[in-house]
Amino acid sequence: MPHKITLTGSATGPLREYDRYVAFDMREKGSPSAPKGLKKSTFISYTVFVAKKAFNKTGLTKKSIMHEKILIQGEPTLDIPIDECPGEVGVICFQITVLPNKNDKEKNESDAKKEPKQEASTPSEAQKNTESTKQEEEQASTSQPVAKEEKRRKK
Repeated sequence: MPHKITLTGSATGPLREYDRYVAFDMREKGSPSAPKGLKKSTFISYTVFVAKKAFNKTGLTKKSIMHEKILIQGEPTLDIPIDECPGEVGVICFQITVLPNKNDKEKNESDAKKEPKQEASTPSEAQKNTESTKQEEEQASTSQPVAKEEKRRKK
């Protein structure tokens, strides 16, 4: 089974362009608490290698990569020359995604909160069922006198 790695954050260094790929540095910190008896992880610097085609699809630029939060999914590599990989670990990127800013998340959450209110205004299935049984009862009560009159005529 291949080894995988996921990084989130923004670039800590400038974007470097090569023939078929681009590279940039990221820095990740470990979990705030480690299992009992183990040392807490420290910051690790990564050099991410992304194919130019995949990078261009994200819409990122040399300037915006420093300010955007991104998600990288890939696998670590140790086979890249040290002059191309200044980070402690190289990461070959298989998927890159630009994450929404916190302000965008707040807007999306407020929109999501408004939608359930609109759904609540539409009658639920239980309400529809009670309304249909009421209508059936009303129809039955109006048809009962007709049945009584027919019995009287027969007598």
